[in-house]
Amino acid sequence: MPPKNWIIKYLTFGIFYIILNSRTMSIMIVFGRIENGEVEMHKDGKLKIIQAAQELITCQGVEKTSMRDIAEKAGMTTGAIYYYYKSKEELLYDVMDFAAAVTSEIVKMRSKTDAKPDEVLDEIARKVSQQLENNSVWNLRYYLAIPAAQGDEVLRARFSSNYAAQTKRTAELFNYVFSTPSQPEDLLLASIMVAALDGINFQQFTGALPVKIEELSRIYNEFFAFAVPLFQKNLKDIHRFDNLKRD
Repeated sequence: MPPKNWIIKYLTFGIFYIILNSRTMSIMIVFGRIENGEVEMHKDGKLKIIQAAQELITCQGVEKTSMRDIAEKAGMTTGAIYYYYKSKEELLYDVMDFAAAVTSEIVKMRSKTDAKPDEVLDEIARKVSQQLENNSVWNLRYYLAIPAAQGDEVLRARFSSNYAAQTKRTAELFNYVFSTPSQPEDLLLASIMVAALDGINFQQFTGALPVKIEELSRIYNEFFAFAVPLFQKNLKDIHRFDNLKRD
């Protein structure tokens, strides 16, 4: 028998509960902990699902990857998958976020390890190259973009939130890596860099990319490292198109 203080601890900070999944009629026992009056699910289960889905999608593509496949890969029941995710699309969006969160990972690295600017810049280059050369992640983004473009408000909101966060983090990395003061134009420049990645990957997705991705990846990183800080530091003197007439 466990000691009484062990029992009290889990009655105070955690709860076991049984979930009957309506889709599969399977029973799942889940452990969570009470925080701020609510039960917070253990994150390990969700992470296991996301990683399994990412691996399968990379190997066999979006269309051929089913929820059953993902469950088997994760070592879980299909009912457990549907507890965390109501649909395949909902899961796929988290997979895309997890795989494409380049800036988020780098920001965490910077804050936790006190990495020097040059080290952070090298890590940015590595992550960008990985993202550009792993096209399955971007195939997934375009797979989800179709229903968003057709009016799926939930997906539209998530795309909007995703791009806003990614752009903000990219602008913050500019300031840290290049030791430049924050200015309103940083978000505009960051938005251009994020959009450039999208454009490159869309050309890959459609099979229309006219150059080798490895070379393009290298030039993108060189442009990031040298052109961005040059633009930032000379912004006050750049007014070539201030009064451009629009027809």
